[in-house]
Amino acid sequence: MLALGPRGLKTRGKVKARRFFPPFCRVLGQCGIASAYIGDHESLKRELCLADGLPHVLVNLVNEDLEDLEPYKIPNDLLQHVTAAFNSHEIAGIIRDKKETNLFFSEHHISVPGHNLDERTNVFSNARFGTGARACIVDNSQELDEERYNTQFIDTTVRFKESVYFTCIRLMCIGTYLTRIYIRARDVRENNPSVHTKDTPKDRELLNYLHETLVAPRLEAFRELSYRIGCLLNPGFYAHDVLIDNKTGQLFLCETGFKFYDDTYEERMIDVVGNRNFLFNISDQETYAGYAASIFVTYCGEMGFL
Repeated sequence: MLALGPRGLKTRGKVKARRFFPPFCRVLGQCGIASAYIGDHESLKRELCLADGLPHVLVNLVNEDLEDLEPYKIPNDLLQHVTAAFNSHEIAGIIRDKKETNLFFSEHHISVPGHNLDERTNVFSNARFGTGARACIVDNSQELDEERYNTQFIDTTVRFKESVYFTCIRLMCIGTYLTRIYIRARDVRENNPSVHTKDTPKDRELLNYLHETLVAPRLEAFRELSYRIGCLLNPGFYAHDVLIDNKTGQLFLCETGFKFYDDTYEERMIDVVGNRNFLFNISDQETYAGYAASIFVTYCGEMGFL
């Protein structure tokens, strides 16, 4: 586990390292895989020299949104001795910028909200960098702020009882493997189409309805999309946010980021979903970390990293 930044293991939202990695590494050990925490280039060099000839897989603890990426760059003279690097510096530089993310996936034939706008297009306007900023829908006849991230607005609204909600589906992935699907929603009366966990009502009936209408019919489509994205990106622990057009049913990837465990969602919803935990993929962090380690080992084996 490579923690090269000034905050070390404290990656601000990507993972609670002291809770996640002990059970994660325990499963690795049961599979005969040794693990170590490394905080600087000299320690990495020493670790590579101690086990010369054995495969080395690095897991980079980087927050692509909030931190300077330069400290996380692994020198080429060290990188050439590494079998694989998860959450790479290269991919961090792409996915920290929403516009670059959109262009990258569009060029590789992953459906994303369009960025070629005309006067008839309703526009989703968001901050180009960072997370949690306020977004809005604007008529493209208005003057757009070119410094922002402006794309075609994908209408994801779903009506439930007397309310209408913007929706978003989060796919948690390790490489090409889909490990979790989270449903997120936000009441349109909040007048903000950017949907996060903290906006999602703690409403079991709503979650059940969205699971049955949005998730259950598309499980295979989500797996296929996760696989295609994983084939494009370097190995990593990812959260892919997906929009479902409420008229066509088409899936659009709107953002992606590094994420080991979505503790905010599980802590918020674990008491809401009750005995349907198995459907909503809700579990405590330690249980999930062990499961994630088994997926990690499987994926690394398939890719020839081990």
